[in-house]
Amino acid sequence: MQFAAGIITALVAFNLLPSTVRYGSYLEIVFGFFMGGALYVSIEYLSTRALKSHPASQAGLVSMGLYVAILVDLVIDGVVIGVGSTLTVKTGLLLALGLSISTMPLAFMTIATAKKQGMSKSSRSILSYLLLVCISGGAFIGYGLLRNQPLETRLILIALASGFLITLVTQSMIPEANRECEPASAGILYIGGLSLYALMSLTIK
Repeated sequence: MQFAAGIITALVAFNLLPSTVRYGSYLEIVFGFFMGGALYVSIEYLSTRALKSHPASQAGLVSMGLYVAILVDLVIDGVVIGVGSTLTVKTGLLLALGLSISTMPLAFMTIATAKKQGMSKSSRSILSYLLLVCISGGAFIGYGLLRNQPLETRLILIALASGFLITLVTQSMIPEANRECEPASAGILYIGGLSLYALMSLTIK
């Protein structure tokens, strides 16, 4: 989780926000960034309330909610890749690499949780395929539907995605990584992820 959080932070810092600031209106970009963060906070608040409203005995319903939330997050990641690709091929490639690396721990956690909860092997296979379909489908939607939109619209959406991802890192990923009282030295993985993506961003032409 720490490593994935570093990847996402660097992705926003080195690719998403620089493009929006370079070509977009500062006021619109900052507003889009704020709305992206607010969107994530709203989704997290509503999902938390929904889970609390169900008794603990309804574990199947709660588990299904977890899987749906993860699949929706992957769709959003795919849309970010697609929108980034409408700017430059390099941006799309770096976003695909960064989000793929950061998604690995999430995918592993999802399948491990499904196995722990007794999901059959065939159902876990279907879930694995759904992870791929969601991120690929999101990328297709982001590129196919938005490539002909005005540049200003795409930049605002990228700023919104930036705010969403940074808030995801600070409000969920890092707290989740620290929930089990991991060693303080594990924070080096965050810097490692950030540095790896920075290296990719600076060396891939």
